[in-house]
Amino acid sequence: MLRRMKKIPPVIPVIFSLLISLLLTGATPAHLPEVRAIWVTRFDYKKPADVEAIVANCARTGFTDIFFQIRGNGTVFYPSRTEPWAFELTGENASTTGRSPGWDPLKIAADSAKKRGIRLHAYMNVLPGWRGVQEPPRSAGQNWTAHPEWFMIDSLGQRMRPTSGWYSFLNPALPEVRRHLTQLAAELARYDIAGLHLDYIRFPYDYKDVAPQLYPRASEAELAKRSDFSYDRFSMEQIRQRYSGNSGAFRRDAVSQVVAALRQTFKAQRGPQCIVSSSVLADFDKGYSSAFQDSRRWAKEQVVDWLVPMNYNAPLFDERLSKIRKSLGRSATSTQLVVGIDCKADMSEIRRQIAAVRKAGCRGYALFAYSYLFEDHRSTAKGRAMAGAQ
Repeated sequence: MLRRMKKIPPVIPVIFSLLISLLLTGATPAHLPEVRAIWVTRFDYKKPADVEAIVANCARTGFTDIFFQIRGNGTVFYPSRTEPWAFELTGENASTTGRSPGWDPLKIAADSAKKRGIRLHAYMNVLPGWRGVQEPPRSAGQNWTAHPEWFMIDSLGQRMRPTSGWYSFLNPALPEVRRHLTQLAAELARYDIAGLHLDYIRFPYDYKDVAPQLYPRASEAELAKRSDFSYDRFSMEQIRQRYSGNSGAFRRDAVSQVVAALRQTFKAQRGPQCIVSSSVLADFDKGYSSAFQDSRRWAKEQVVDWLVPMNYNAPLFDERLSKIRKSLGRSATSTQLVVGIDCKADMSEIRRQIAAVRKAGCRGYALFAYSYLFEDHRSTAKGRAMAGAQ
């Protein structure tokens, strides 16, 4: 005789279905601690005492994470076998590029952060290759002189030129460039740090704003051609042979593949618990179509752990935050979205934006930048106010 099965309460299948849904969507019922990050640029330190003061100030103010810049334009702020030392640590111009300062900013920052219980992320400008009208000494082996073929080519067939205040970009499609950048990630992974933060990981859609400095007599049509990249032979062949002429898809894939390669290299050495994050344009549509930065894809495929949109336009802050939330969905918003806030704004607006980020259920926020909150490593009025806001 078959035993009669007990009737399953109707609520159990519902709970089971919810659990399966959470597993499939990647959502988690656990509350993640808020990320309160701050960008520290390479211009904020010159000597070891500066680095110690930076980490101490950030920890004391209540930040949980520091994006500590260690690469700006194809030069670095740690001893590297891949790229030369940045001249900012040893001189006033490009002539001292490659000269060792005799100390390691990233090591000091990492040790200090560990001691103070704050997470440190090595922050690198990924594709900028050189900035300035003065060339580095050839003996330094900087990419601008050592590998001119690595740089983007404009639609008139000329190598992208830097200005006094703007960068020339490396071409992310080139295998040699990808190998070079992953070598940097491997070097950074040797440090006891929490993560890798990527900036300028896109095409230079905004070059048109500085192109008149280089081509003062050019027409609008010529400036547009001078601001459209990369038309090197390798890229054009790939677009024709593998992308059926779709240059936009090719460029987006090229940028995304660099992000994926950096993530894989860094996590292979640091472990899956480390954090790979990226600054991105706050307008995802513009990023996708003009900068070839596929932020939605990076979040969906978890190519980055944190997506950090630079939501710096105060009048558009709420509108853009709303669009980003809808674009990512609730789960990614709560686990991956760290909203960039510009500290140029007055303190009341900064407080309002932080409140909006919290109300939106985001993972956290990141403030740009240290220099607005500290002057000579002493708290400004904003810095003192921020200590109470967090």
